[in-house]
Amino acid sequence: MVEGMNRSVSSRVSGFFLGMMHVRQSARVPKIGAPRVMRTPALLALAFVLCGVIPAWSQDHEVPKVELLGGYSYLRSSDTNFNGWKASLVGNVNSWLGIAADFDGHYTGKESEHSITFGPEFSVRKSKRWTPVGYALFGVAFEKSASGETGHSFATELGGGLDYEINHQWAVRVFDVTASITRVNGETRVSPKVAFAVIFSFGHK
Repeated sequence: MVEGMNRSVSSRVSGFFLGMMHVRQSARVPKIGAPRVMRTPALLALAFVLCGVIPAWSQDHEVPKVELLGGYSYLRSSDTNFNGWKASLVGNVNSWLGIAADFDGHYTGKESEHSITFGPEFSVRKSKRWTPVGYALFGVAFEKSASGETGHSFATELGGGLDYEINHQWAVRVFDVTASITRVNGETRVSPKVAFAVIFSFGHK
């Protein structure tokens, strides 16, 4: 009889531990599956945002193939005021990126400054009339002092402006502000430039 009671107790203990193991395994299932369930709303939200942003940046606007800009430019350098001109040629790769070649000259008395720079120009064509632009150009600057001495240095032009479209071919650069960075005799100099210009467009994409 004692042997029968021992078998009964052993069966109950074994059943208890098997039941506990089953409960633990069942409790782990939600923990493993929960992150997968949480990923789906996040991916759907990301897809929704991208579907809203990409069309906004890809609106259908006519883009000039080539833009020619020319106008007046003012330079303040070494506490001296310079007046001059600015000319740019921009070939647009797509609606927001163009490759620019920029040329300018500034004069006061017998002093002068010229620069030739190249680089990317960025445009935000979200409005039919107004187009903000920004650029980062790199090249060389040439300077002539009042005594006739000349020199040159590496030049960086960081700036931007705002264009207003008059018609299919003509636009106005309402303002153009540039930080002209040059390095002369081991000294870095930052000079502001302000320009106003007209733009003529060739062809459209």
